[in-house]
Amino acid sequence: MARSALVTGGTGYIASHLVPALVERGWQVRSCARGGRPPSMPEEVEHHAVDLSGTDDLDEVLSGVSHVFHLAGASSSRSSDEEMWRSNVEGTTRLVEAARRTGVERFLYMSSTSVYGEEVQLPVPVPEDVEPCPSRSYGKAKWGAEQAVWRAVERGLAGVVVRPVSVFGPGNTKLLGSAILDVAVERFAGLDKLDVHREPVEQRLVHVDDVVAATLHLAVHPDSTGRAFNVCLDTYPTSHDLVGILADLFSMSIELSDDPECGLPPEERARVRDRMLALGMQDQILLSKERFRLMRKSNLNNRLDIGALTSTGFRFAHSDLPSSIASTVDWYRQHRWIL
Repeated sequence: MARSALVTGGTGYIASHLVPALVERGWQVRSCARGGRPPSMPEEVEHHAVDLSGTDDLDEVLSGVSHVFHLAGASSSRSSDEEMWRSNVEGTTRLVEAARRTGVERFLYMSSTSVYGEEVQLPVPVPEDVEPCPSRSYGKAKWGAEQAVWRAVERGLAGVVVRPVSVFGPGNTKLLGSAILDVAVERFAGLDKLDVHREPVEQRLVHVDDVVAATLHLAVHPDSTGRAFNVCLDTYPTSHDLVGILADLFSMSIELSDDPECGLPPEERARVRDRMLALGMQDQILLSKERFRLMRKSNLNNRLDIGALTSTGFRFAHSDLPSSIASTVDWYRQHRWIL
């Protein structure tokens, strides 16, 4: 019998890769999100417009579903603290209760390593069984949602928690995608050097295809239930390393600066971007007010233990960052997300 899946947050970034992967593997797939059906969603997928934290009947949406992939939740980029809590914690609480009532076989929750926090030093590398100490609103909301899952696990739900780091790849509109747009803007403006702050900041990344592969792997692995899994490459490039990769891809060089606010100021970057949009660039990637926003944040808990994931036999397929970032930039260019 074919497995049946409900993917929440079905219009989101990771879901846009997970849903087709499930269909390709023969799953019967149902999607739900607050928005309508995206044009790119495979025809075989049944889509429902549902607000998980509202009053919609979740039992009906879950009817006949064997596996839940819970990806829905407001992020910190465009949501208030209140919206993040409502969407992540209240929505997850309602969903796990409905999953228990309807007899879901496996419930996988897409959390985030932001639950560990950035300011209180935890063991290095950070294991999944440490007591989290989230320091930002997004991390607090994701940890609140996780606690709803763990409570349901104690009452018999076969739950799995996945904690990815910053995800990049084709179709990504934030994080590394924003940094790529920053470089494209400065190259379009005629600059041949990328200014970067002299102090390097250690980064952590994972390709969306590896996140999807780990999710599919853990959703059916016999020893994954009741556990959390960090999903991160075991290499930690610095901000200088990443800027160097991007500079090469845009035929630019790097210049180190003592000014943390170096590079084109926000107003100038916005004006250049407007010129690019007028020439046909798609308005998809988020232009952050902070240049290289992803690469400016230091994190005491940057290094993570991934032994739990690799002990299940999972292996990363996109560990070559220069190659993976290059193919991502190619995708952006082909789809005119950058010029």
